[in-house]
Amino acid sequence: MNILKWRHLSRIILLLLISLHVITWYVFGIHAVGSIGIEALFSGLSRGVINAGFIFWTLVFISALLFGRVFCGWFCWFGGFLELTEWSIGKIKIKIPRRALLYLGAIPFVSLILKIYSSLLLNWLKAFPAGFSFQLSDAEPWAGQQTGISIVITIILFGPILFLIFGRRAWCKYLCPIGALLKIFSSISIGRIRLVKNGCIGCGKCNNSCDMQIDVMGELKASGEVRSLSCNRCFRCTTSCPKGAIAFNLKRSKISLSSPTAERIDKVSLKRRKLSNFDIIISVLWIGISAAFIFTGINQSAPQEIKVIMSAGLLLAVYGLILAVKKIFLKLRKI
Repeated sequence: MNILKWRHLSRIILLLLISLHVITWYVFGIHAVGSIGIEALFSGLSRGVINAGFIFWTLVFISALLFGRVFCGWFCWFGGFLELTEWSIGKIKIKIPRRALLYLGAIPFVSLILKIYSSLLLNWLKAFPAGFSFQLSDAEPWAGQQTGISIVITIILFGPILFLIFGRRAWCKYLCPIGALLKIFSSISIGRIRLVKNGCIGCGKCNNSCDMQIDVMGELKASGEVRSLSCNRCFRCTTSCPKGAIAFNLKRSKISLSSPTAERIDKVSLKRRKLSNFDIIISVLWIGISAAFIFTGINQSAPQEIKVIMSAGLLLAVYGLILAVKKIFLKLRKI
């Protein structure tokens, strides 16, 4: 069994475990282990409780320090859903203009800060917990935060719609707050995709196979390893290399690319996407709807289905703000 099949198997096992977790809690009434969601982690810390979410995410963060964003590439159930979505509709030919990557990468960091502030820092500022207790069953797995319809909206909005508008793994690259947090740990991770032997011919198969659209060849040429924080350690690039020149390794090697290969790589660059009118129209619509609910106070009593749509609008609002700031900065530099 090759490494990609092991990766698919890991996702299947995770989905089975999640299903078993929910069934044992709600069907059999076994409340030994509570929610392992990121919200449970922050909620528990704000109340001085070490729960299942704390233990789970501590293990994830440790794995990120050692291996990078391996959780995103191997164990994230939503990432698995996105791969299935892209595999099923990836060949559909729809003439939608290509979108801008721009500074979308900053969005998940903003949403992460807001998430932490709302559930953790705010409570700590009011009253820091006098002590911490250990309680695995602290938070209910489902907690009533989602409804059937809101789940369907989430799956459609952040699955096929984001894929058709922003390309492959758009949620993972630009919007996921957990991915943003793991990027921080991944920046100092020990294990990376590295050149492990001579033989790279600059064929570009590693670039073409990358789900996250990283310029693998360019990074290997620059530093002998993939340093992009978007790398989720899916290992598609390593398995696609016909010469076996790159692999996941915990140690840096002194191997470098040959001059002919380096020159060949210089002639190949990933296509940059440009902002289109379609992007602007979608952004304005989402931002307008979200702003209306926020400033009128309707969001306080809005159903979960509407809040799911609002979250996308708020993220796009940040995207627009960052784009505007960038344009102003570039104009000031020219003055």
